[in-house]
Amino acid sequence: MTAVLVQTGASLVAVLFVAWLVGRMGLGADPRIEDAAHAIRLAEEAEAGFRGTEVARDRAGFAAIVRNAEGRMLLLRAHGNFFAARPVDARVIGRLDKDFLTLTTPEKTFGAVTLQLGKDAGMWASRMREVGRA
Repeated sequence: MTAVLVQTGASLVAVLFVAWLVGRMGLGADPRIEDAAHAIRLAEEAEAGFRGTEVARDRAGFAAIVRNAEGRMLLLRAHGNFFAARPVDARVIGRLDKDFLTLTTPEKTFGAVTLQLGKDAGMWASRMREVGRA
């Protein structure tokens, strides 16, 4: 009986330790792009020399498009506990559906990203057409 209690106690301590360790490592977190400044910082960290000036942030904060003064754009999205960035160029397909803009990159592992942009979705969709012509 005592061995069972010791084993149960040890198991409980081990489970609590693993739960603490997972929290400490940030695993299972729900990363969000907090605001425009955060999106710009992420874009600038992703590509050296990129200086963001304008942001279209998804209402939920899972993705954003950051544009620089030259008109180049980077697409940011949550990827696990971090963020991934890809350039928005002529190979990226944009589809507008009311307040939503879906961008599909040629890279299958990055996948399609749908941003809820509200009334700004149309403006960003037109910028996608401009990128397609460049």
